[in-house]
Amino acid sequence: MSFSSLIFIFAFLPLTLLLYHLLPTSQIKNMVLLFASFLFYAWDDPKFLILLILSVLWNYVSALSFNQETDTKKRKRSFVFGVVVNILILGFFKYTNFFLGGLVHLKLSLPIGLSFFTFSAISYLADVYMGKSKAQKNLLSVALYISFFGKVNMGPIVQYHDMEEFLAKREVTGEKWNTGIVLFLKGLFKKVLIADRLAVMFGALAADTSVVGTWLYAISYMLQLYFDFSGYSDMAIGLSRLFGFDFAPNFDHPYIARNIQDFWRRWHISLSRWFRDYIYIPLGGNRVSQTMYIRNIMIVWLCTGLWHGANWTFIVWGLYYGLLLLLEKYFLRDILSHVPTAVQHIYTLLLVLIGWVFFMSPNIGAAFGVIGRMFFIGTNGLISSSAWFYLKSNILLLIVACVFSTTFYKYLWRMDVVFLHKQAPLAATIVYVLLFVISITYIISSTYQSFLYFAF
Repeated sequence: MSFSSLIFIFAFLPLTLLLYHLLPTSQIKNMVLLFASFLFYAWDDPKFLILLILSVLWNYVSALSFNQETDTKKRKRSFVFGVVVNILILGFFKYTNFFLGGLVHLKLSLPIGLSFFTFSAISYLADVYMGKSKAQKNLLSVALYISFFGKVNMGPIVQYHDMEEFLAKREVTGEKWNTGIVLFLKGLFKKVLIADRLAVMFGALAADTSVVGTWLYAISYMLQLYFDFSGYSDMAIGLSRLFGFDFAPNFDHPYIARNIQDFWRRWHISLSRWFRDYIYIPLGGNRVSQTMYIRNIMIVWLCTGLWHGANWTFIVWGLYYGLLLLLEKYFLRDILSHVPTAVQHIYTLLLVLIGWVFFMSPNIGAAFGVIGRMFFIGTNGLISSSAWFYLKSNILLLIVACVFSTTFYKYLWRMDVVFLHKQAPLAATIVYVLLFVISITYIISSTYQSFLYFAF
């Protein structure tokens, strides 16, 4: 089931909310949320619900087991074993065919959200092991943390110690309710009105070999991915607030970044934080020698690439960012600080765009082919008739996408408040209702595209 499907918007979410808010105690509310989460996860492919339940049971028992150990070495071994089992399950479904190198190809379906709920499970084990949280004796709480439908499929990857207090007790205030609805609607608009429109242009230009067509092809994917994934994250965080949870933002306008480090502070924040807290810092972080620091950075980014998929393009993409971060730290930092802000933005966007070419390509050769055509290598001309058609047809969409990938919305809201005063909330409500109706119209007309990060 998808957040932007009609059955979710008009049936699943309203009925779950109604039942949840009618029930008296936190324990019963949690039971309803867990049942709803299992139903949500099993909707499209019920067989993988068994895997999710087994993951919950394994990590529940594993944490209790090593938490009871008084011997330090045995406790560490038990913790490592618990983590390794999670990684082996993830590796079996996601990387088996990759490591077999084409010798044998197993028909393995990747369970939706496997990378996300596995990282949640490892976060629980690590937080208990490191003393950030106590081992949870309530199986229901562990199950809800790993399986909650607001994050199980595509995140955000909320760390256990950040969600722990909400599992026991939470409150849905008026402010949470209002901001939750607004966030959910904003995410829906990003997905349906912008990302799905960009997806059509991206698909149509896949075979275009002109310079302009190739740039449009890459840029449309760059913008589509942002609005698709940040839209999903907004919807997830928004609907979670309707049930009393308070998750941190997962995106902070990454395309306004001035350097690569700044970009990764703003893009998929929960994933970056997970790698920082559970891999980078345990390896020593930056409190080590220069050689060890370089090793730590490259390990983290190799893992980041592998997390996204079993393909050499993802490995190159991860190592590409690791090298860029090292270049900025040791060679480019002073240079960038002395150039105009506009140049910093162009530098960052160009490098990020090249990174997305590797990310979206089926193989390394295809990625270099796209990059080559962007710079007049292997093209059939400056612009083709199809590129010109899609540029003219989608120029407004591209402008809107570029503008709304910045902080423009915040300034627009401030202008509403300043000029409309008390009428601002009413005006905003009317705009949201109209956009919601338009979004539903697009969904009904079958122009909906599945979320890109379902593949990860």
